[in-house]
Amino acid sequence: MALEDRLQQRRKIIRRAPSAEALAQIEKGKKFIVVQNDFDLSNVPLGYTLIDMNHRGNSFRTLIPQSLLFYMANPGEGDADGALEEIADFYGDAKDLEDDIIEEGGTNVQEANWATLAKESYETYLVNRLVKHKKGEKDKEGEPVPEFDRSVLHQLDLDDSYVSQRVKAIAALALGKTADEVNTRDIKDVLKHVTVGTKKEKFEERLTKEEFMKVTCWSGSHYELRSEYRKDKEAGYSIEHLHDRGHMVGTKTTYREVELTRPVLDAKIGELEEDILEYRERKHGSLGRHDKALIRQYVNLALIASENPRAQLNIHLPEKTGEEKQNAKN
Repeated sequence: MALEDRLQQRRKIIRRAPSAEALAQIEKGKKFIVVQNDFDLSNVPLGYTLIDMNHRGNSFRTLIPQSLLFYMANPGEGDADGALEEIADFYGDAKDLEDDIIEEGGTNVQEANWATLAKESYETYLVNRLVKHKKGEKDKEGEPVPEFDRSVLHQLDLDDSYVSQRVKAIAALALGKTADEVNTRDIKDVLKHVTVGTKKEKFEERLTKEEFMKVTCWSGSHYELRSEYRKDKEAGYSIEHLHDRGHMVGTKTTYREVELTRPVLDAKIGELEEDILEYRERKHGSLGRHDKALIRQYVNLALIASENPRAQLNIHLPEKTGEEKQNAKN
């Protein structure tokens, strides 16, 4: 379906006045409502603004919440929790339209930068949610070092050993590090151990009374090894020679093949994130809508940015549920 056809389909929802259709869309929490090009400014619903947009030469008009415009025009200002909700809702609504265009062989969406602006603002509010304030020191790039809000980190289980080990492993993978380049104690539960060879290792153990009597005989004044055990190919024996028939002390020495292993970081970021998700769901039940994005942003800020800013993880806004996607088409 061509872009203009798609826009016309959306425009059928709302015409010149804030009709029942318009109010229904607002009641659903829609943050991106396409309207007719001749929509009257005097009929803009309370709390919304009429915006002119352009997409690859196709112009159209939308109703957008004023609060959303504030958040995107002033990233970092205002309530971080409210901003994350507003921006994620808007991004999902805008993405519904843009994804339809892509899937149906329409045009490139790069010129419609509202979704991009929303994504950038969203990332800023993630930082605001994680960081209490800035410390005085700066990193090697001259950027202020963030001081994290410990209560938020606790809510995200970033102080939980299971989660923290996997978070550190995610950072190591993003930076392209091997197990040899990280503190293995920090991610010991994530590492896999592979066999790289074998070696013979010496084992010594004290003889039991039964074993001692089996390999020795009383010579009249002390114990001696029996001849068949003096040149045993599988074990070596040593006994203490005392003039005491009750003193039965000796050792058995053997050499065994043992595997040589080394730790490797053989995992994928997506798999580790899934491990964290499943663990936290078992621990808490339901999770916050923005938890995954917050954890990713924490990894970027705390573990990646200072070493290689270009290696930072992409931030994905939360996907709509199947029910939400179906409602968006209705």
